[in-house]
Formats: sequence, structure tokens, C-alpha cells
Amino acid sequence: METKRADRHPIDLTTEMVTTFPNGGMVVVYNAINRSTEDFRRILNCAKHFAKQGKHVVMPPKLDVPYKNPAYDRIFGSLRGTPYYGKCPDLLVDGVWYEHEGFSGVNPKRSFRNMCNHGFKQSGRIIIEDCGLTDRQMRKSLAERIKKGSFVEELWIRTAEGLRLYYKNT
Repeated sequence: METKRADRHPIDLTTEMVTTFPNGGMVVVYNAINRSTEDFRRILNCAKHFAKQGKHVVMPPKLDVPYKNPAYDRIFGSLRGTPYYGKCPDLLVDGVWYEHEGFSGVNPKRSFRNMCNHGFKQSGRIIIEDCGLTDRQMRKSLAERIKKGSFVEELWIRTAEGLRLYYKNT
């Protein structure tokens, strides 16, 4: 007997509004997300930053086998036709996908390179943790990446003070 495709990868598609702001900004989180991780807290802080600006932010779940999961198109359907189809970015901000990347190493250059390598595979807009690299070093690395053909739309840096927009392709 063949099982239905939807039964193979069940996922809770319910959501919860976690935060709202007087200007209409809000953060909506899928209940399938593990909220006990440090990664969740970092991404939630990023989501709140955008919501404070009046934006509607959704935190979708990670799907283990995206291309086999029928929920993928319901959640990430707007990625169809892009190089990021089949990926699971961390944030949807007013209809635009962002990926958050952290690091665990102590070498700032390697950490920056790894965050960019992993992040830009998920989205053209990434948010990275501050790894201690100078703006000059990041600018040089980013310029080389763009020169080699990488699609870089936005780069945000999450510092202790909050998010700062480092680069935006205009």
C-alpha cells in the first residue's frame, strides 16, 4: 500500500504571532520551530529589528528534505524560479527572504568567508554575526566575491547594539 506524500514528512504549519509593534510591525513564528536554541534567539532578535520598522516578518521552519516535502511550496513557494529554490532561508521580511549565519571559529577572516559562503547559497540577502573583522577587510572580501560573479543583494551585520546594513546593491 502506498502512503500519501503528505504523510511522509508531517509538519506543523500553524503559526503564532510573537511580537507586535504600534506601527503595524509584527513577528510571526511557525510552531514547528525549536524555540530553545541559541540560533532561534539570534534570528528572533533580527526579526524584531525589522518588525520595529513596521515590517511583517515570518520565521519559517527548516525542512529536512525540502524537495520531497509538500509543505515546502506552501511556505517557500515564492523561491520558485530563483537559484534559491529548494533552500530554507531563515526570515521572510515583507515578502523578501533573508538568511542568518553565525560562526563558531576564532579566525575572523575565515568566519566571515564561511558565513558568506553558507549564507549566499540560501539567499542574496544575509545577516551575519559580527566576527570582529574590520569594515575595510569585509569590503575587500565582498568586492572580490561580487567580482567573481556572486549575487549579493544585501549584507547586514548583527552586533551587540543591533543590526546595521553594511552593503546594499543599488
